[in-house]
Amino acid sequence: MRVFRIAVAVFAVILIVVGAMTAISPIPFGLPLVVLGFVLLATSSPATLRWMRRRWGWLDRRFRWLQERAPARMRERLRRTDPYPDQEDDEETEDDGSPAAEDAAAVARRLLKRA
Repeated sequence: MRVFRIAVAVFAVILIVVGAMTAISPIPFGLPLVVLGFVLLATSSPATLRWMRRRWGWLDRRFRWLQERAPARMRERLRRTDPYPDQEDDEETEDDGSPAAEDAAAVARRLLKRA
């Protein structure tokens, strides 16, 4: 089973690379390959995709955008690869309502968004 997961992960990376190379062609065939590659990578190796999302902020922002709009089954897979799961919603933050706590929470959100 482990060999199969590694093979799927390698195939997913190949799809992403080939899709990125063909994305500039007149026929937009590369984008579906890239999306399929990331879906396979999320399924076979969530830790690798989590590392990629942590390393490249632009990729994490795209996945967060997709996570808000995806069907429930895909949304759950994307949540598993989220490198910062505590950053989900602003409503979930707990504070005592004091101005100092609100300022600290706002500063923390800004810092997390920059990372």
